[in-house]
Amino acid sequence: MLGRKKVSSSRLSEPINTTVTTDNGQEVAASHFISQASQLDEAARERLHRMNQRLKMLEMQMETLEAGVAKASSDTFE
Repeated sequence: MLGRKKVSSSRLSEPINTTVTTDNGQEVAASHFISQASQLDEAARERLHRMNQRLKMLEMQMETLEAGVAKASSDTFE
């Protein structure tokens, strides 16, 4: 959803209308485009946070398993 900034104004006394043209040619207000991008950014952060939590949990499980394997290996040599 990358876009190009398009500024159109017929007279200096009128407010400037800023629109963004998306890749598929749809024109949307710049504020709406930024709002959507912010929502996507927040969703990506939440997903990364969940993935990071899962990774930490898996790392702890791996450490537990490695400790168990090391203990079992040392027990067999005694």
